[in-house]
Amino acid sequence: MSPSKISSVDVIAQRYDNIIKSKEDKREYRGLELTNGLRVLLISDPKTDKSAASMDVNVGHLMDPWELPGLAHFCEHMLFLGTDKYPSENEYSKFISSHGGITNAYTATDHTNYHFDIAPEHLHGALDRFVQFFLCPQFTESATEREVRAVDSEFSNSLFNDQWRMLQVERSLSKPSHDYGKFGTGNRTTLMVEALKNGIEPRKALLEFHKTYYSSDIMSFAILGKESLDQLEQMVTSLSFGDIEKKNVSRKIWNEGPYGEEQLGVKVELVPVKDLRYLTLTFPIRDYRDDYRSWPAHYVCEFNRF
Repeated sequence: MSPSKISSVDVIAQRYDNIIKSKEDKREYRGLELTNGLRVLLISDPKTDKSAASMDVNVGHLMDPWELPGLAHFCEHMLFLGTDKYPSENEYSKFISSHGGITNAYTATDHTNYHFDIAPEHLHGALDRFVQFFLCPQFTESATEREVRAVDSEFSNSLFNDQWRMLQVERSLSKPSHDYGKFGTGNRTTLMVEALKNGIEPRKALLEFHKTYYSSDIMSFAILGKESLDQLEQMVTSLSFGDIEKKNVSRKIWNEGPYGEEQLGVKVELVPVKDLRYLTLTFPIRDYRDDYRSWPAHYVCEFNRF
């Protein structure tokens, strides 16, 4: 797709109107790049019975400080608990659920994703609450202490998930100095007990993490609605998405893989929680994210099926 430039005084720096799509796809698409670097995908579908939106932030638990495991995941939890414009802790979630929608989020190794769907007529109100996550979260002291317990509960439940347990073992076998080995879930011990013991104030660390990494130039936003592309564009530009701060953050790149010669050729036997039998063979490959157009890793996986 090729860009068309817009006046520099506008919130929009570039538009992309020639997005390639399937002949069977009846939806209309437009790409935007805002002046703060935020990338936006508009999707118009007059027949949809649900509107939806998703913000992806190019920061995950591999960016956690070594001394505070689980901070990225904890930050994800805390963004739901009040902003300066909507200080009530349940305002966002209550608005979504009361208008036929659902909302969720997840923290991965190198990105964090926030998303929701809602009845189409309430998309504007949902977006107004949603964008505040990235402008002015409160991170109140009371919510901080309470949400640590929620993260700890999630960790406790994961202990009975065999796939999660296998993943933790896989990470623990990586190079001791590589970010891949970090404990991304976090729990009360890492986020509160050990943090305070080491002189780290959890709320202050949250504020610093959000201030450092939640930057518009490593964010991508997608929105689906019944409205026309022009109406969706107007919705985005009028709702402060262009006000998300650009902090000139670069996507982190790991030039070395998590496994060296000392970490390879290892056999591990695990006792499962459930009555399961798994045989898993893991082969480390280089980072293929920049080759997303051709998706070479996918072909390798498909070849192994034969």
